[in-house]
Amino acid sequence: KVELPAMSDASEEEAGQGYEETATCMICAEGDSEDDNVILFCDGCNLAVHQVCYGGGACAIPDGPWYCDRCDPHRPEASAECCLCPEKGGAMKRTTDWRWAHVMCALWVPNVSFVDPSNRDGVDLSGMDERRFGLTCSLCEKPRGACIQCKERKCLRAFHVTCARSHNLHMMEKERNDWVEFSVFCDKHRPKTGAKRRRKQPVG
Repeated sequence: KVELPAMSDASEEEAGQGYEETATCMICAEGDSEDDNVILFCDGCNLAVHQVCYGGGACAIPDGPWYCDRCDPHRPEASAECCLCPEKGGAMKRTTDWRWAHVMCALWVPNVSFVDPSNRDGVDLSGMDERRFGLTCSLCEKPRGACIQCKERKCLRAFHVTCARSHNLHMMEKERNDWVEFSVFCDKHRPKTGAKRRRKQPVG
């Protein structure tokens, strides 16, 4: 649910629909919605997320207000901070050691998992290489959080997941048999797209 500026009755419904059509999910960065996977808005912070992307309490559309885990009236955490990046706010879930982590960070940092994958609840950091906390993001240069690295072999550039998204780095999701491979490339190693150049024909 989103609070919109006051307007005439005639245009209120149209404006509300237009807002929802232009909203993008904070996790997948897509704005498309399906009947069984709409974008919900947190009544506490206006966070926009797809039902499937956020999981948990977002899976069923509530009759009344909907709150993300961070704004839940029964356990509000206005000062919650992601332990995997320095970005404030966003779509977060509790970790198994009672910290907070962005769902997006949990998806992209290797070997971070969910205790309940279908609901994306219980972010488990126990399988993650602790040395990621020692990497410095090449984009924001802040030492806080855990970084991922460029997919290109021998490239050591590191960045927070949220920094990679905000700087429009090339981020790919590829479905395997029973899992999804997440890959990111720095600007120097961004995969080339478009038609391949023709080989020059020998002269003479």
